[in-house]
Amino acid sequence: MTLIAVFIVLYVLLILAHIYGFLILKGASTRSENAAHTHFSVLIPFRNEAENLPRLLHSIEELRYPKTHFEVLLIDDESSDTSVQIIEAFRQHTTLQLRIIKNRRESASPKKDALNAGIKTGSYEWIVTTDADCAVPENWLHCFDQKIQKEQPLFIAGPVSFFTQQGLLYRFQQLDFLSLQGATLGSFGLKQAFMCNGANLAFAKTEFSKLKGYAQNDHLASGDDVFLLQKFLKAYPDRVTYLKQKEALILTQAQSNWKNLFNQRKRWAAKASAYTSYFALTTAFLVFFGNLSTILSVFYLAELGPLIVLKLAVDFILIYLTAHLFNQTATLKNYIWVALLYPFITVYIALTSQLKSFEWKGRSFKK
Repeated sequence: MTLIAVFIVLYVLLILAHIYGFLILKGASTRSENAAHTHFSVLIPFRNEAENLPRLLHSIEELRYPKTHFEVLLIDDESSDTSVQIIEAFRQHTTLQLRIIKNRRESASPKKDALNAGIKTGSYEWIVTTDADCAVPENWLHCFDQKIQKEQPLFIAGPVSFFTQQGLLYRFQQLDFLSLQGATLGSFGLKQAFMCNGANLAFAKTEFSKLKGYAQNDHLASGDDVFLLQKFLKAYPDRVTYLKQKEALILTQAQSNWKNLFNQRKRWAAKASAYTSYFALTTAFLVFFGNLSTILSVFYLAELGPLIVLKLAVDFILIYLTAHLFNQTATLKNYIWVALLYPFITVYIALTSQLKSFEWKGRSFKK
């Protein structure tokens, strides 16, 4: 019982540290007298996204940023549906600089290969990445531009959340994702960043090439975002930043069933053993054992009940801060049942991600 209590206490201290980091991380505003300055190459890998592409393309069309200052490169990763035809039809009625290029498979990671192809083809110094199942906010590129002009960073991470949907699965995912975003903001505030999301990312192309991009981790299916973050942090620790602003929030599609959710989370968790950041490894360790200890504490409720309440409270504070920042507090009413279910799912995914293969977008991947 003592060991269980120790891990719960350490977990609570970890979350309190992230809450502190969240609070001290400076926010930003898109209101500025500076005119648009930065040119961007926007990269979007896609594979069988016919259902989602129209929404994404429309949101890009609505961007309030000079169309002369950015290009859009959509990288086709062996789509077998009508994705390419949808993009071609869109091209006939837009003034956007928009191209479709083919993915060139060179590694075990299709997405990293697609991004590499886009980076090599792109015309501009600043690379911005998002996913085909997303929609971008109208001031998205403006937020990046103002951050670049003000701080001269080399790597910028941005926030991601879900489109509003119905059902228990969506509510679970939304709260789970809010906790991940809260931890991301907190780690940036602590200057110990270890997470970011490739659906909302920008980085300098020259430095990407100097750091040899995705080399050394292209044997892993995912991690195009976090491993690149680690490289930039190691080489340029003072020039990595985060867009803490609602206007930069990208929305993406939640998973439609539990099987897909588990496979997505396994894909994310499978890369944990390849982390080089001690803070990331410590966080992964404490999150796993903190949640495992929460499960085991049911055998000692009389003694450990107050600690469990404390854990629930600090988790809620971090999620609340994130939900408030992104105007998503309505979902907090689902917190209790999600918090009770979360430890079981977290432990299951952590264990199976290190032991089993998983499927993603019609392909099977090994750890």
